[in-house]
Amino acid sequence: MQKPRSFETETKLEYIDQELLDFDPSNPRFGGSMENRKPEEIQKALFEKPYFASELVESFLKNGFIDYEPLVVRREGQRFTVIEGNRRLAAIREILANPNRYKGKTDDLKSIPALVFPDKPDDEQKSEMRVYLGIRHLNPIREWPSRSKAVYLDLACKEPGGLDRALEETQLKKVEARRFLVPYRLLKHVHVELPAEVDFWMLGEALSRTGIKKFLQLEIDSKTLEILNCDKKSVNLLLDYLYGPIQKDGRRDVSRRVVEDTRDLSRLSKVLGSEKAIAALRKGSPLEEAEILVDTREESIKRLAKVTKELGVLIGKLVSRSRDEDSTHLRRTYEEFKTAVRAFTIKEH
Repeated sequence: MQKPRSFETETKLEYIDQELLDFDPSNPRFGGSMENRKPEEIQKALFEKPYFASELVESFLKNGFIDYEPLVVRREGQRFTVIEGNRRLAAIREILANPNRYKGKTDDLKSIPALVFPDKPDDEQKSEMRVYLGIRHLNPIREWPSRSKAVYLDLACKEPGGLDRALEETQLKKVEARRFLVPYRLLKHVHVELPAEVDFWMLGEALSRTGIKKFLQLEIDSKTLEILNCDKKSVNLLLDYLYGPIQKDGRRDVSRRVVEDTRDLSRLSKVLGSEKAIAALRKGSPLEEAEILVDTREESIKRLAKVTKELGVLIGKLVSRSRDEDSTHLRRTYEEFKTAVRAFTIKEH
């Protein structure tokens, strides 16, 4: 039977001086990017992509702090660590640090309503925190970056009850959790860390393609969504295709990536089923060229007809007003080529 809570261990709503509040560098929303950073560095980072705390400033100046949407904090001795509301705290501190720049309802920003959890919450309070944060940020109502969702859910899975309890508390379906939890765990499995600025969602989308999963030899526990097996070399190749190869300075050369956006992923999935096409990618060929190597004969004929038409438009644009010998020869040669292509495609059909 759980012991009755004392005043110090009770969860309660308090109004707290903003100077007593601290950012939480380990907050899952940050995806590990704020670890070991100073408060002023976190403050600056929260005003940049992808957090954009600056977007909250105007609302605070116009409406003040809305009491029915308190921060969520954990007591740390005489101070409080912000579990939920780091962006809002950053916006408030920006306003109060620059009184000459910002005019509006600033008086009620000095004492902020907060739901206070004790420094050593019991199991019920831990569950309350997970439910609150999960519903608030893992669902579409309030979006965290995909990487942050994955960090949070992976931590929640380590609590008693594992993934099933985490999904129940956050009201997420397993298929939704899979999209960001599996890529996060895959990166951990192969000991690769992506830079904070890259599009983590791209990897999640890639892993939903059958051909890509087969290429990676990816095996996942359907119950826990833990990674059972994968080919590390293939995972690193996939990351090169998605984000560009790693340079000497440790950064990825995005100019050499194979995939430009998620629309290319189905094409890449098809290409990765052919050793010949994979070899072409390794030699630096673009996805379009590698794709030709896996086309069926019918697809190749359609591609030929399309390219021929596009070639005609290009030649027409370049030599439409030219009457010199070279331009005339080019037009005549193209017409002969187009006639030959048409005859070939008719014969094939």
